[in-house]
Amino acid sequence: MKNTNKLSLILVFVIAALLTSVCMPVFADDAKTEAINEAKASFSDLYEEINPSVVYVYVAKAAESTGTNYEMEEFDFGDIFGPQFEEFFRQFNEQDQNNRRNNEPQEREPQLTYGSGTGFVWDDEGHIVTNNHVIENAVEVTITYSDGIERDAKVIGADPDSDLAVLEVENPKEGLIPVTMGDSSALKPGDLAAAIGNPLGQTGTMTQGIISALGRSYAVGENDGSGNYTIPDVIQTDASINPGNSGGVLINADGEVVGVVMAFSSYSYSSAGIGYAIPANLVKRVIPALIENGEYEHPWIGFSGLALTPAINEQLELDHDQRGALIQTVQPNSPAEAAGIVAGDEDLEIVKGSYIRAGGDIITKINDRDVKGMDDIIAYLSSNTSIGDTITLHLIRDGKEMDVDLTLAARPNPAQRHANANANTEEEAEEEKESGKASLGVYISDSSDIDGVYVNTVNEDSAADDAGMEEGDIIVSFDGVEVHSVSELKAEIDKHLPGERVTVTILRDGESKDLRLTLGNTLAR
Repeated sequence: MKNTNKLSLILVFVIAALLTSVCMPVFADDAKTEAINEAKASFSDLYEEINPSVVYVYVAKAAESTGTNYEMEEFDFGDIFGPQFEEFFRQFNEQDQNNRRNNEPQEREPQLTYGSGTGFVWDDEGHIVTNNHVIENAVEVTITYSDGIERDAKVIGADPDSDLAVLEVENPKEGLIPVTMGDSSALKPGDLAAAIGNPLGQTGTMTQGIISALGRSYAVGENDGSGNYTIPDVIQTDASINPGNSGGVLINADGEVVGVVMAFSSYSYSSAGIGYAIPANLVKRVIPALIENGEYEHPWIGFSGLALTPAINEQLELDHDQRGALIQTVQPNSPAEAAGIVAGDEDLEIVKGSYIRAGGDIITKINDRDVKGMDDIIAYLSSNTSIGDTITLHLIRDGKEMDVDLTLAARPNPAQRHANANANTEEEAEEEKESGKASLGVYISDSSDIDGVYVNTVNEDSAADDAGMEEGDIIVSFDGVEVHSVSELKAEIDKHLPGERVTVTILRDGESKDLRLTLGNTLAR
C-alpha cells in the first residue's frame, strides 16, 4: 500500500511537470502578444501628441516654358529677293514685330505646377523640416497645420545629398511643441514603428509597422560623373508609405522621431510594404547647419569602389572569405588622391563577359571599424566624422597590409559638381565613353532558353543593386533598345557614360518591370 501511494505521488509530480512545460510557452506567447497589443494601443496616445507637430506642405513650382518666341530671325532679304525688295521686307518685318508686341500682355503670368508633401515642427522659431525633393525649385510654399490654419513659408536651407530641407514659416502658430528626436543607432529590426504624414493628400494619416531592416543605402539625385552619392544607414519599414508621406516622421514606441520618411519601393507606385526613412542621427547633424548656414558640408574622401565577393577574391587570389571595398576610381583633387589611394588600372574578367577594375587598394578598416563594402565607409563618415578630421584606412596593396592617413575635405556641392562636369571637354567625354567605364554592376550570360540576357549575380553597392535588380532577372531592354544577347547589351552600355540615368526592362517571374537607375563607374560588360 505504501508503494502504491508512493507511485501515485510520483505520477502527480510528473503530470504537474508536464503540464507546466506545456503551458509555459503558451503563457509566454500570451505575454508577448499582450505586450505587442499594449504597444500598438499606445500609438493612439502618441498620435494625439505628435500629429499637431506634423504639417501639410503645398508647393508651387515653375513649369518648363512651352511658349512661342515671336522674335523673328534676321534675314538678308536683299540676297534672297534682290536689292529692290530689301527695304520693303525690312519695314514689313518691323511693323509685324511691333504689332505682335502690342497685342501681347505686358506681363505674363508664370506657368506653375503643384505638388505636396509633409513636414514637421523642428523648434519654436518657425522652422519646419521636410525633404529636399518636396520643395526643390519651389517658387511658393504654403504649410497647413493639423487644425487647418495656413501659413506662407520660404526655403532657408536645403541639402540634396541627404534629401533634407528647412522651411521658415511666416508668423508661425504659437503653442506648437517641437518633435523629440531619437537615437536611430539604437534601432533593431522588429522594433515597432509608425509613420505620420499626408499620403495622397490624406492629411494626418498614421500607419503602423515595424523596423524591417537597417543600414540600407539610397542613391539620391542625378549622378553627374563626379560620383554617385547615397544616403547611408537608411531605415526600412513596412509601415505603409505612399506619395505625399515624404518629409513626414517615423516614430518609435516612445514617440521619438527616429527617421524622416523619404521614399518607398513599389512596382505599382503605391505602398508595397517597403518604405525608407532618413536616420535621425543624420538629420540631427544636417538640420542645424541648414538653419544656420543654408547648406550642409558632407565629409568627403573622393573614391568609388565595390564590395569583394568570393568570385572576385578567387580572381585576385585572396582568401575566399576576404571582406573589403575594392577601389575602382579616385577623383581628381580629392583627399583620396592627396593621400595616394590607388585606383583600379586594369580590366579583370570575373565571369565570362563580366569585368571589374582590378589593381586598386582594398580597404578593410576605417579607424579600426571593419569594412565589408562602400556602404560601411559612407555610413562611418556620415555618423562619426567632420570636415578636417584625419582618418586611418587599413588597406591591402599588392598583397601587403598597411595604414594610410587621410584628411577629410568638404564634398563638392551639387552646383560645384555640375560645373565641374560641364567643364569636361568633348574630347575628354568621348575618351571616357570609349573607355567603357559605364556599368550596371552585374554578372550576366547568354542562354539558349531565353530571349534576353540572364543576370547571374548582382554586385553589392552597384547601380543594379540600388535599383532592385535580382539574380535570375532577364534583361530584355536597355534604355528603350531591345537586347537579345550579352554582346548587344554591352554595345548599348558602351554608348553611355557613368552617371547617366537609364531605364532597364527586365522579366521576373514572367512579368515585365522597368528599373530606373544611374550607371556606375565600374566596368561591367
